[in-house]
Amino acid sequence: MMSVSTQPEAGSLTLNCQLQTDNLSTLPSPFRLIPTLSANQMKSLPIQRVPISLIDRNDHTFSLMPFDDPPSKELTKHIVHSGILHPPILKQTESGNFLIVSGRKRLRIIGDLLKLAACDCLIVPVEFDPLATLALALNETLLSGPVNPLTKAVFFSKAIALCPPEEAARRFLPLFGLAPHPYHLQQIVGIATLEQPLALALHQGRLEEKTAIAMTGLSFRDRFAIFDLIDTLHLSVSSQRKLIIICQDLAKRHDTSIHDILAAQELREIIDHPEANAPQKTTQAMQYLTRKHAPNLAAAEKEFSQLTKRLNLPKGASLSHSPSYEKDELTLSLTFANQEALLAAWPALLESLIMKYK
Repeated sequence: MMSVSTQPEAGSLTLNCQLQTDNLSTLPSPFRLIPTLSANQMKSLPIQRVPISLIDRNDHTFSLMPFDDPPSKELTKHIVHSGILHPPILKQTESGNFLIVSGRKRLRIIGDLLKLAACDCLIVPVEFDPLATLALALNETLLSGPVNPLTKAVFFSKAIALCPPEEAARRFLPLFGLAPHPYHLQQIVGIATLEQPLALALHQGRLEEKTAIAMTGLSFRDRFAIFDLIDTLHLSVSSQRKLIIICQDLAKRHDTSIHDILAAQELREIIDHPEANAPQKTTQAMQYLTRKHAPNLAAAEKEFSQLTKRLNLPKGASLSHSPSYEKDELTLSLTFANQEALLAAWPALLESLIMKYK
């Protein structure tokens, strides 16, 4: 049960709140999956008014972000209007200070914007296991919605510092719908090693997760060469994945670096073209790389383009080829305005087909 009542007081926000349950099965599923928390510990986290000065806001022990993400305007407006309805969670230390488990943005608004001296918070006791406390931070994030790849990576990188990787995989990977396999853990943890510009792009959705995972296996120069192109052209998910596959294949085939491949003068002229817009640059850049990656495919595309021009197809007619020109087959498609138009043209079409295959 959670009871809430507000008691305005100068210099503080008060929230009377106690999380209680006699049956852990009534808790949301993420709570039930948190390891090393006893039933008694889970029944109640005491609430305490904590001076802002005692909260170590520079500590990131339980933070699941590698950098400070500023509070949104919506959250700020909500807190200014209604106060804090969901209290921050703090971990008490033996020295009497407090570490932030969750609610960093809320505390930032309270301390920096509203200039309040104290805030009521749920307190994790000193004796709580660090892994359990970290899991509690994850739980708070899970209850807020889908977890972004960077948060997931930071969590697992911290979890394996507190327990064996096999244990972290077994206990926490199922929370994300993944089998408890070391392979998944290695991929996730690798993301946490990305440099801050790449990590920020991943967090903001400008860098796709699988592309980011592939980039962790590249050298610093190659990684940033690819990222620069992705960020400059605002590449889509499919284009990002295609780009890194092509670049890796070309680098291996020609025994060179991805950086040097992307530094080619012809490609740079496409990217730096003063009049072309981003979509045009993207199309031309990907066509250039595709030609380099599959020259036979490029030749087939050129031949097909010449054929369609030579045919001078009428309106409503189109010609298509097999995927990647794997077969010599061509498909001619005819579009009719309605059934009557089709029926009118059908006798001539049928006669032509009979004569062709007679």
